[in-house]
Amino acid sequence: MVINPPLLLVSGLFFLALSSLLSVAAFLAATAILRVGRRWISHTRAKKVLLASLLLPPILAAVPTFRGATLHHSHAQPSLEHHSAACSEIFAGLLSANHAGSSEIVRLPGMFVNGLAWLLVALGLFFFLRLIVATVRLERGLTSHLSRPSPRLARALAHIGRRSQVNAAQFYECPIPASYSSVLGVTRTRCVLSKELIAAATDEELDAIVAHEAAHLRLRDVEATFLVSILSCLFFYLRPVQLLARRWREETELTCDADAITVTGNPLAMATAILRVSGTPPSSNSSRPLSAVSLAFADEPACLTARRVENLISQAQKSASRGLEETRLHSVGSWALTLALAGFGVSFLLSAQVVCWAHCSLEAVAHFLP
Repeated sequence: MVINPPLLLVSGLFFLALSSLLSVAAFLAATAILRVGRRWISHTRAKKVLLASLLLPPILAAVPTFRGATLHHSHAQPSLEHHSAACSEIFAGLLSANHAGSSEIVRLPGMFVNGLAWLLVALGLFFFLRLIVATVRLERGLTSHLSRPSPRLARALAHIGRRSQVNAAQFYECPIPASYSSVLGVTRTRCVLSKELIAAATDEELDAIVAHEAAHLRLRDVEATFLVSILSCLFFYLRPVQLLARRWREETELTCDADAITVTGNPLAMATAILRVSGTPPSSNSSRPLSAVSLAFADEPACLTARRVENLISQAQKSASRGLEETRLHSVGSWALTLALAGFGVSFLLSAQVVCWAHCSLEAVAHFLP
């Protein structure tokens, strides 16, 4: 394997630049698809579109980055030297390696930019490792406090089990706040429900909770959510990734809400459940019941309460819901960094060496094909 040190140095910036550019493109494409096809695209299909939009940019960016940094090819030696020289030109302007005399002065800005890129990569990896540690600690810490379903929860499991696929062995109770109830697990997936929530819920509400959580378990949402959260940690500085992840979590909750409505036939039970879990229980004279919880591993609420209640009871004002979203959608700093990195990506792709990088990518793909 031939290692090109300058290419290794710039590979961090190249990966971030290409990931940013592709993430912006994926964000725009996914937004357009979901907005134009909202009437025809179900929440389940919307989840798939959003998940693909999150996964493809880093994968597509990683292949040419790795191949360009290592330059591991099957060419003859003269061809390899030419290939290496062509790839090296992509960072010549940043490092000014070909400029004699003032190379040290001109090289410093390039070193600084590439250093910042690797710092972002390192911070993303740190947040990723912190997520893993926190998740494992949570999973192990709760184990000693879990108890098997009480008679009331067991009745709801049996009731819903006659209408839907429910694995009662995956349901546990725990003395935690109602809002902490969730489907969680890395080594073992299980649904942990608050004893307080179970005691306060009506029979209709408890049925809605079980149906909602059973949908999360059946659709294997916990694994997908963990993957989305990993991407959110690794690319914490890319605003499109954060927005796509938030939208994916929202579609996940809406999918399970819809599934629970199909099973129970009681959308109002879901609506009042959302209000109760979020700390705004329905009034005592209301007959409307309750729902389940957001998934674990989310760095922010899986879904805006206003959006879910609006979806279920069709009475919330849309302008209020959009207002809530607008206050959280825009972060000037992260958008500025995203667009700055995407600008580097555009400059890389418009350079004469783009053919060389495409060649690296095709070779990598061909290497793994039978």
